[in-house]
Amino acid sequence: MAGPAQAAPVHGFDAAAEHTQGIRVAGDVARVRLVLDDYSANQLVGIVSAAADGGGHDGASAVAMALNAGGVRATIVRTALDYFGDPYVLGGADHAGIDCSGLTMRAYAAVGISMAHYVPTQDAMGVRITEAQAQPGDFVTFDDEEHIGIYLGSGMVLHAPATGRTVSIEAVSVWQPMGIHFTRILPE
Repeated sequence: MAGPAQAAPVHGFDAAAEHTQGIRVAGDVARVRLVLDDYSANQLVGIVSAAADGGGHDGASAVAMALNAGGVRATIVRTALDYFGDPYVLGGADHAGIDCSGLTMRAYAAVGISMAHYVPTQDAMGVRITEAQAQPGDFVTFDDEEHIGIYLGSGMVLHAPATGRTVSIEAVSVWQPMGIHFTRILPE
C-alpha cells in the first residue's frame, strides 16, 4: 500500500476523508488493499499507519476493517476517528482537548447513546465480553477503570491517552499488563 511520502498533519478523520467515497478491504487481511475513487482514503490510512503507536500497519488495517463493517459500529469508530491527533485534556470533550471518557462519550452520542463523562459509569452500562468476542466500537477498559478506549478490531484500540499526548491508536497488548477487560454497549 503506497501512501504519501510526506503527509501534512491532519486532525480528525473527516479532514482526511473529505472526498472519500469508499474504502473496501479486499483479499485476506494479511495485507490491506483499498479500492478508492480518489486518493484521500489511501492518504488517511497512510497517516494512521505512520502515526499509530506500536502498530502502524495493524492500526491502518483495523481502521479500514472497522469502517468497512458499516452500520452503527462504523459510525462510532468514524466519530472517534474525527478526534485522531487532537490533544488530550483531562475533562475535555471537544477538539480543543479531549480525555478518554470524553472520546467514548462523543463517539456513542453520534448513534444516540448518551453516557456520563466518567469511565466507571460508562463501563457499567454494558456487559463484559472476551477479547475474541470484541467488535469495532466495543470498549477496552483498564480493570481499575482509570482508562477506556474504543476497540477497532485486529487487536487495536483508539484512545485519548494522557497529558502531552494526542488521540491515537495502540495495540491492545500494550494495555494488557495493566489488566484490561472488554465491554459491549451495543446489542448483538
